[in-house]
Amino acid sequence: MDNQRITFRALRRAVGLPPEECARFLALSGTEEIEELDAGSHPRLEEFHAKLAKLDAKIEAAALNEVDLYTQRAERNTVLIRFLTDDDLALYEPDLFETFGTAVVHGALISRAKKAIGRLGGEAEVAFMDSAFYEAWLGVNDFDDSRDLRIVWACQQMRGLS
Repeated sequence: MDNQRITFRALRRAVGLPPEECARFLALSGTEEIEELDAGSHPRLEEFHAKLAKLDAKIEAAALNEVDLYTQRAERNTVLIRFLTDDDLALYEPDLFETFGTAVVHGALISRAKKAIGRLGGEAEVAFMDSAFYEAWLGVNDFDDSRDLRIVWACQQMRGLS
């Protein structure tokens, strides 16, 4: 049971879920149940561990997809866009929002992708999505949203060319 306790807590942290978010993700009444899960004393520990493990696998698959995109570009540097709000994630990356359910988990994806790209000898910079600035930039430039345009915008933001 001790291994499961460590595994659940480590898995919860690996997927980027603080106790409040984890309780919401698992549809629990509150963080008290998360404390029980972390301690290995919750009666549904195996069930909830399996749910987190499934989420972890989805994060890993998405991180591998980011690494694939990086290697296809054949550039040493890349930009990863981190969504800070659920609304922005749902608006700009609806598939990821459907998969993860929260921008907090998206942060775990970005962290894993950045580390994986680094292990390949690349450098990934993280840009934080500010939808108000991005939408204004789109309007001024008369562009329609796309993933590639978000990266162009992010590069300009990081270089102070907005």
